[in-house]
Amino acid sequence: MITQSEENEMSSSDPKKDEVAAESVPTSAPEAEKETQQEPIRIEFPYSELIRAKVPKAFDVAEKVATDWKNEGDFTDLGIPHPVAGIVASQALKKAKDVEKKLEEKGVFSIAKMGLEIAKAQVENIRSKIK
Repeated sequence: MITQSEENEMSSSDPKKDEVAAESVPTSAPEAEKETQQEPIRIEFPYSELIRAKVPKAFDVAEKVATDWKNEGDFTDLGIPHPVAGIVASQALKKAKDVEKKLEEKGVFSIAKMGLEIAKAQVENIRSKIK
């Protein structure tokens, strides 16, 4: 049973409390799923459709791995039919992603890119001298 004072509190609520309450309301399951759902990556290269027609499951696995890799996924449910192989692949991909993150943090990729740019410049310099 609601007392008169409780009823008055509920009817004269503060607008700021309503805003906070509205912000803290969890989104429905389909909306939350849309936010976490990643846009799938489609692997395409010359004659990929021909190969895809021959081995569609391999492309499905590769596209799932690429999507998880790009979007920081957890590499679960890759579509590998053997359960042990799926677990091993998942763990290996997680480890590889961790190694990539560590290399990015240390700046190894930026140093390698800089070295590549220097090499390109030297090749262009040699080409210009030869001509």
